[in-house]
Amino acid sequence: MPIFRVNDILKEKILISRESARLLEDPLSALLESTKAPANASQTTPVTVDFEGVEGIAPSFLDELLSVFESLVGSETNGRERCLIVANPPTRLSLKFEAAARGHGMSVTALPDGSWRLEVTPNPGA
Repeated sequence: MPIFRVNDILKEKILISRESARLLEDPLSALLESTKAPANASQTTPVTVDFEGVEGIAPSFLDELLSVFESLVGSETNGRERCLIVANPPTRLSLKFEAAARGHGMSVTALPDGSWRLEVTPNPGA
């Protein structure tokens, strides 16, 4: 599973600003590019953003990260779900983070290891 560590790019321990999340656009784009599958593939293509070493994130940071993810996957889903794993989140999944995901048409699930699985399902009528 393709992965990048946020702490390798952003050196702050607490991630609050939308501007900080925007700095992850290029590495996330490269990660998504590395997962491209043939247009007829029907499986979910998960990518992992690892928050190890980060002590806190604000809902606004996650909201902007999801905006970046959404703009990158855009119409390139080719009928497939796209999935983002947030590994080693510095906090438990809360209603605020769930609301940020819903605002992007995503579902979010806490996994047994504490990671979050965020999924975008393409609109079948599109």
